[in-house]
Amino acid sequence: MGSFRKKTLILLFCVTAVSGLASARDHSRDFGELRDIVDRTQSDLKAASGLEHGDKQRGRVQHAEDDLSKLDRKLVKGKFDNGAFQQSLGMLKSILDHNTLPGKGRNALMRDLADLQSARERH
Repeated sequence: MGSFRKKTLILLFCVTAVSGLASARDHSRDFGELRDIVDRTQSDLKAASGLEHGDKQRGRVQHAEDDLSKLDRKLVKGKFDNGAFQQSLGMLKSILDHNTLPGKGRNALMRDLADLQSARERH
């Protein structure tokens, strides 16, 4: 193999490797933003969790926290789990539909739900 051909192959390999690293970094950054939203949602759920009345309301909050934790564990590994994501959205909607929440807590969870739905459209 000629010297020019070797240099061309090495250059092509380097460009491909750098491109792959940049793509992985961008993907990780996207998940970082999504993980921030998940973290904020978990905090907002914890803030609202002391205000529930009854086992069903507490159960919905616990289920939502579990779903968000499952989603976050997948994101840490660089995987987007659409099923876990949809389940998390469903539980947040259920909390908003059925739990007694103060205005501030309800508004925070509504914002979280909207931000998660918006993030979903980007992935």
